[in-house]
Amino acid sequence: MTKKKMLLIGIVFLSIFILAACGSNGEDETTEENGSEELEQGEFEGPEALDIEDFDADDTLLIINGEEITRGEFDAQFERTKQMVSQQYGIDLDADENAMLIPELQHQTIENLIGQRVLTQEAKNKGMEVSDEEIDENIGMLVQQFGGEEGFQEALEADNLTEEDLEQLVYEELLISQLFEAELNFDGIEVSEEEIEEFYAQYEMTMEQQGEDVPPLEEIEEQIIMQLQQQKAQEEQQSYVSALMDDSEIQRLY
Repeated sequence: MTKKKMLLIGIVFLSIFILAACGSNGEDETTEENGSEELEQGEFEGPEALDIEDFDADDTLLIINGEEITRGEFDAQFERTKQMVSQQYGIDLDADENAMLIPELQHQTIENLIGQRVLTQEAKNKGMEVSDEEIDENIGMLVQQFGGEEGFQEALEADNLTEEDLEQLVYEELLISQLFEAELNFDGIEVSEEEIEEFYAQYEMTMEQQGEDVPPLEEIEEQIIMQLQQQKAQEEQQSYVSALMDDSEIQRLY
């Protein structure tokens, strides 16, 4: 898949949810490579598959603070989750040898849906809104990224999305972004020298094991700081989401 294709899929997902599907915690690219190798080798144990075969697309799987989520909504997000994880780890999740990963992704998709729903509910409860103009502006930027309407429509078709689907997903992402900006403070996230040195030591060890040259710390220190700041921001987001989920009434009907 191209980077442009990834943009269309990725714009409507929060990495704090999706990357957790295979145990990522926002670490550097060496962590992703190691995770991919483990997945390909089948070194993975997870939960049992969801028992949802008897649920039709319109049947309710979840009720979150009185709002229903259907099997159809689950299926749509599950397919997008598979695409994201496949891109992240470079594996074919439809291949028989990777079938053991599907139950974990099913459960992660459920948690994604719950997390997204409680976030949008919280944003609405706080009076936050997203205008049609904001949605149109963001979709317009996507159209430009795909080189025009034709490429944009091809990407929508490849991702099994209608324009209405995308509008809803962009709406939710913008709403959640407002909530995070209002409730969480990501400015000035501090990273200590000890954390930088520890990160670099792990990176150095991994690169040496792979027979790769290791750049000096001063050449990549800025990237390390940004990576650690991103990781801390994701942890703060996840803690916030977890607290909302703990305070929510969640019914699992499967």
